[in-house]
Amino acid sequence: MNWYPWLNHAYRQIIAIHQKKQGHHALLLHANAGMGSEALVYAISRWLMCQQPEDMKSCGSCHSCQLMLAQTHPDWHKIVAEKGKNTIGIESIRYLTEVLVGHAQQGGAKVIWFPRIEALTEAASNALLKTLEEPTNNTFFLLECRDPALLLATLRSRCFYYYLSVPEHKMAISWLQKQKISLALVDIETALKLNAAAPLAALTLLQPENWLKRKQFCQSLMQHLATKTLFSWLPELDQPDAIERINWLISLLLDAVKYQQQAGNYCVNQDQPSLITKLAAINTADVLLKSAMEWQNCRHQLMSVVGLNQELRLSSQLINWQRALYHHN
Repeated sequence: MNWYPWLNHAYRQIIAIHQKKQGHHALLLHANAGMGSEALVYAISRWLMCQQPEDMKSCGSCHSCQLMLAQTHPDWHKIVAEKGKNTIGIESIRYLTEVLVGHAQQGGAKVIWFPRIEALTEAASNALLKTLEEPTNNTFFLLECRDPALLLATLRSRCFYYYLSVPEHKMAISWLQKQKISLALVDIETALKLNAAAPLAALTLLQPENWLKRKQFCQSLMQHLATKTLFSWLPELDQPDAIERINWLISLLLDAVKYQQQAGNYCVNQDQPSLITKLAAINTADVLLKSAMEWQNCRHQLMSVVGLNQELRLSSQLINWQRALYHHN
């Protein structure tokens, strides 16, 4: 598994707590997508399970380390939703409880990793609470989440909360430039800003096919703004990655407001000055901000309402948006 330089500080902090015998049995790791948090969890797991750790490092040679390297350690459990499901049900937690009652097969620690703890149903969350309240000896829970606000307050209170902060701007830019990206600095910085400063997510966006897709998205929006035909822009939005495309649009609308307020230096889409200027010239900051909020609402509905017809919802939003932008004309 790849390691990333911005994980070093978090790793040292967490392991140092365990070295002092002050480590909490349940770590709630709050990390944005694209931060490589799974590598951090894996490294912490290896140290906890290593039979002869060398200070802050796992030895790499003991039987536990060999099993972890082969991803066949019987005391390391990764709990995810079943295939075809988005949630983790109570059955998974009952199975886990049964497993934890027994002794560790390798005689050391048992580690349970939830890559997305938000996926727990309410019943599963409540069942896990009991396990967290009375953990079996030498058992550690590593719970990853994107948004702690979605978790039960009682679950959060049973854990040691740790936020994996994004790397310093210079470190992130330097790392991205070393990934053989043949793009200008302005493109790299834009991709980073579009992804909340998470380097791996920025790297994915900067792949040639993805970056071209975004450029075409921006060019297409520019053309439809010029001809005031936003409804016919629907095919560009109604795609499998509609959520990401709406995110791009919201960021452009907010950039247009910044431009109007003489705060262009703070724009996210620094590679699209003409498009930002065009949006800023169409209507007032109030209308642009309201537009951004309505697109956020549209995005939220597409993500949360089961069975919602994406094409119809986007069509409706585009009609309303065109009316709002050009009502003064």
